[in-house]
Amino acid sequence: MGFARLSGITSGVMVEFWSLKNGLNLASQLRISSICVELNAELIVLLLTNYSINNLMLEPLLDNCKTLLKKFRRSTVQHIFKVANQCANALVKFGATLSSDYVNFVNSPPVVEDLLALDKAEHFL
Repeated sequence: MGFARLSGITSGVMVEFWSLKNGLNLASQLRISSICVELNAELIVLLLTNYSINNLMLEPLLDNCKTLLKKFRRSTVQHIFKVANQCANALVKFGATLSSDYVNFVNSPPVVEDLLALDKAEHFL
């Protein structure tokens, strides 16, 4: 299962935060109990894992994501490099072309099929 959303004109950090929120909501709706979140926005990883950092502009989304993470029995949040997050980046670009705000996918959209096949092949090497 996956999704894409129309982001409009905003910063990369906000796109990643909204994607995180939507992904956590989707995982929660699917009753997933354990989750490993991989983000290429180091700032968000830092904000999620270091409670002493405050950012008033991002605080509402940050608090919402922290609350959503608590719904899972186990959760980890870690930074990965953009090259390891190509499916998510392709879906962000795809989201920019949407005519609606948000779309769920039961099957992979064509924009990520090759990337998913490559990821799967690399895991078996």
